[in-house]
Amino acid sequence: MAAAAVNARALQIDEAISSVVAEIDGISELKCEQKDALKSFVNGEDVLALLPTGYSKSLIYQLLPRVCKKLAAMKDSSLFRGVENPIVIIVSPLVALMEDQVNEAPKFGVSAAQLGKNDEEIMRGNVELVFGGPENWILNDKWRDLLSSPRYRQNLVGIVVDEVHVTYKWGQSTKEGSPAFRESFSRLGELRSLVREDTPILALTASADTQSRERVISLLNMQGARRITVSPNKENIRLSIVKLPKNNMKCFDWVVKTVRDDGVAAPQMIIYCRSLKTTGDVHQYLLSELGQDAWVDGDPKRRMKNCFIGIYQGNTLPKYKQYAASSLNGDGNCRVVIATTSLSMGLNFPNISYVIMYGPPEDAEGILQQVGRAGRGGSFVNAVLYYHGVQLINVDKAVKGLLKTSPSDCLRKALYGLFEDSPISVEPGHKCCTHCHRTCTCAGEACETPFPSSESFINIVKLPTRYRNVDPEDRILIRENLQDYRTYLLANTTHLYTNAEACTGFSDELIDLVVDNCTHIFDLDYIVTHLPVFYGEHAKEILRIMYEVFGDIEYVEASVLESFEDPDIDYPGYFDGPDNFDNDVSSLYDSDSDQDSLADFVL
Repeated sequence: MAAAAVNARALQIDEAISSVVAEIDGISELKCEQKDALKSFVNGEDVLALLPTGYSKSLIYQLLPRVCKKLAAMKDSSLFRGVENPIVIIVSPLVALMEDQVNEAPKFGVSAAQLGKNDEEIMRGNVELVFGGPENWILNDKWRDLLSSPRYRQNLVGIVVDEVHVTYKWGQSTKEGSPAFRESFSRLGELRSLVREDTPILALTASADTQSRERVISLLNMQGARRITVSPNKENIRLSIVKLPKNNMKCFDWVVKTVRDDGVAAPQMIIYCRSLKTTGDVHQYLLSELGQDAWVDGDPKRRMKNCFIGIYQGNTLPKYKQYAASSLNGDGNCRVVIATTSLSMGLNFPNISYVIMYGPPEDAEGILQQVGRAGRGGSFVNAVLYYHGVQLINVDKAVKGLLKTSPSDCLRKALYGLFEDSPISVEPGHKCCTHCHRTCTCAGEACETPFPSSESFINIVKLPTRYRNVDPEDRILIRENLQDYRTYLLANTTHLYTNAEACTGFSDELIDLVVDNCTHIFDLDYIVTHLPVFYGEHAKEILRIMYEVFGDIEYVEASVLESFEDPDIDYPGYFDGPDNFDNDVSSLYDSDSDQDSLADFVL
């Protein structure tokens, strides 16, 4: 097509979109990326749109039928094949999501229905937005034949795959020999063989990582897909990760206090759990701890409409689900909802102040989805992930790597770095994440902003009172001094047939943590509170090393190393015993009494 014709066509599409937006109440203009995706889709291009949660991704296809009608009504439509009765099919993963979108469609002036409901109108081609799960579109001959019918081949203007990240997560098996959760998702590429050849596909998601995007394009047989991406890094959400003792629900006591103190004025919270059992356990814990305070004015009849604590999962009765969801939309008294991922994709709650993940999702995309439930109204909010060791079963490497993020590194960069090339931290640090809060110097040498209630119950996030900048060379020097100290300990410890850590109580992990936290080590209190130190002398030596390297703390007593000569590295007695340990124990001891002591120890 000549350049002039391309430009004229683009102007027609722009004019049609602007006209439609002007006719709809509540929409002043589209976001740049929304408009870009809609223009490309109308123009017949395949589009992969990666837009953050709360970005109104669905608006792109909700406006499509009206835009197509505008184009068909234009006097000079020779540059564009207008469709007077446009149809869009939407593949959606959840019934709740479909119902929500069907109910929302009329306010945009378009008709919508779900397969299995109002089928007669769907078959006649009188429904503009047709929603269905992948099983219906792929496995049901009735609907496959419909797509191949003359009416649909003529009027179908696009295929939309919503929450497209589930095509590979649910459609493909993660374990060899086991079936996929919902295999039909992986077969959605077959739809292209049923519809007119030039029918475009729009794939929407908030959370496909950089490696998974190619999988989406391949599974859907997208051709030359236009990629439209907005950073998922929402600067109004503060991130935190807190490791817990096993099965310790005391981490929710601050939730109990908040609900008890504030009642109906308490901030809205969602607590995500990985299993139905855990959801029930957390629900019962909160109700038990709150007692009568779990109800408005201690309602003696304990009616659902007055309960501050709700639950939303697969086995929850519809009326209880409705109460929880309505409350989060501002119509109800429920302040805290304990949920599985059923309360996640596609649902829009504008005023969630806290998202709490009790146990990490299986992958980083799940974390991104759940974090994105918070702060959609733009206010400053918190997202916290609680976990203990057992909950790391069945999580992928990316999640394990995120949980191991060094205290000196930004959690925000660690998470969003999986989804974009150059994620940024938020300033000041106390608004960014737990780690950046520890190093925040917004008030000079320290930060006066306290940690949020969701973290402050753990002493590991105790706010440091001082902070220093540390060069890489200083960290190297600290590590060398710590290793020298451990060598001294080895040379002056009763010899045991074991490793250096057990001999000295001075582990590689401790050395790493000292190096990572040296920005905050100014006194013994910090060392014994934040580091795995088991001997007072070790704590004193760590503090002395800080004094020697930085000189910004009070004088510390002389080191035990000042009278220590470097050991002979060729002398094996400093370390493990000889291979013939069992046959030559006597060579390791100076007297019979030492051998007797060993015998007593073994017995």
